[in-house]
Amino acid sequence: MTAEARSNAISDIIDSLNREGVDIEFKEAFDTLPKSIWQTVSAFANTSGGIIILGIKEVRRRFYITGISNPDKMESDFWNTIRNPNKISSLSLDTRAFEIITVEDKYLIRITIPQADYSELPVYLNNDMRQTYIRRGEGDYQVNQEELKALIRNSSQKGVDRNPLKELTLDDLDRVALSRFKSIIEARYPEGAYEDMKMQDFLLHLGLLDDSDKQCICPYSGTLLLFGKYNTIKRYFDSYQMDYFDFRGSSERWSDRIATDDLGPDEMNVFNFYNLVYQKLLMTTKDGFKLDENMVRVNTNMREVMREALVNTIVHADYSIPNASIRIEVYDTYYRFENPGKMLIPVEKFFRGGTTKSRNDVMMSVFRRMGLSERQGYGGYQIFKTIRNNMFRVPEINTSLEKTVLTIWLVDLPGSYPGLSDVEKAILSTLTHSYSLSKGEIETVLDSKYSEYRIKKALKNLVDKKVLITTGKGRAVKYSISVTTAEGLGQFRLVMDNLTELFAMMK
Repeated sequence: MTAEARSNAISDIIDSLNREGVDIEFKEAFDTLPKSIWQTVSAFANTSGGIIILGIKEVRRRFYITGISNPDKMESDFWNTIRNPNKISSLSLDTRAFEIITVEDKYLIRITIPQADYSELPVYLNNDMRQTYIRRGEGDYQVNQEELKALIRNSSQKGVDRNPLKELTLDDLDRVALSRFKSIIEARYPEGAYEDMKMQDFLLHLGLLDDSDKQCICPYSGTLLLFGKYNTIKRYFDSYQMDYFDFRGSSERWSDRIATDDLGPDEMNVFNFYNLVYQKLLMTTKDGFKLDENMVRVNTNMREVMREALVNTIVHADYSIPNASIRIEVYDTYYRFENPGKMLIPVEKFFRGGTTKSRNDVMMSVFRRMGLSERQGYGGYQIFKTIRNNMFRVPEINTSLEKTVLTIWLVDLPGSYPGLSDVEKAILSTLTHSYSLSKGEIETVLDSKYSEYRIKKALKNLVDKKVLITTGKGRAVKYSISVTTAEGLGQFRLVMDNLTELFAMMK
């Protein structure tokens, strides 16, 4: 590749990176670090991480390489500042986070900011916790009071559901739910001799009551959520609301619903909600066997996926967020699991497995003892593996301080968009294997199966529907999957890898 071709390729890739919702920031910085860089560092660290590229100027949504005059001094200034606790609170960065890149006769700087560890939250500026920033779309925004409280809760070294509620006793708990729970534990652990234990002793043994004051044995906040009487739960968690909706079928109205504020025979605590909803989810799944690409029978394991998704939604919720709720929705082609609060580990680590941080230790321990949670840190991996084995669209997680939404698909990527024509589906399938293709390249891959006119029309329709996005102009225009999908985010990372390789070629 010639130097001119490499430079043009870099410009095209930089243009393709400027997509709404993607955590990347371009800044013009010729001889000094821009003052706004620290707000972006705080925002990326408090949200989902991101990349800052210095030495690039934006003019009407087009990006131009302007370069850096003294990158070594800028690197020294960056590390001196990032390590100064009077400027920025604790943030662990790898020494490779700061990279100086040569592009022809210009220098660029690439700074990689990871999502901060929960123990470092919130990451703030100038010794002032009010100067805490989060990322929304393409901007850095100073947090409000509730957002700051959420970040502080997220930094807790222990589960936030282990607060002793001194005003409460066992009389504030649902005896029926407790008896059902005790029966489950007795059956799972017959050697524990739990049958002979009184309820208070049983709950103390499992760590569900606080006995630090022997004169005032009381439930923890997580115990109240799990087994409490509904009205008592609402006194302590005024936003407590859990809903299940079944929207399958042609009707726009739900066909089945469970809600914690409905009147019924059971107290609508977390334990009872879980049991009711899990049975509903089981009735929507069709577990069995299918053939993989090697014609080998594999178990679809969708019941396991439903259990893991439901448990994760419940035990990782931030029940203290105002005006928030847990919401489970079932559709013909996907499931949607929503809970209040930000996921405490990066999305990639959730699906990779092996990493966990529990927001609610009490609740997590109860579900694990009931045998309803995958071994620690591997629930997300199990979900991802099963979905991929079924060749469904990649699960998606969107997470913010306010809420986390997990979408689990029952169809492949083209099948997840209703009403697509055969040529539109073929184009979408083609683009799942490449981050960006021109119309001509798509025609070549499809091997004359469709006319040039049909492909051109289909591409326009997919762009109009925001399924695809375009970069470049005229004959140089290229198409790629919107980064609002997990596939699109994966392709975004491929773009970043290609950009890094091109930079390396120019050194």
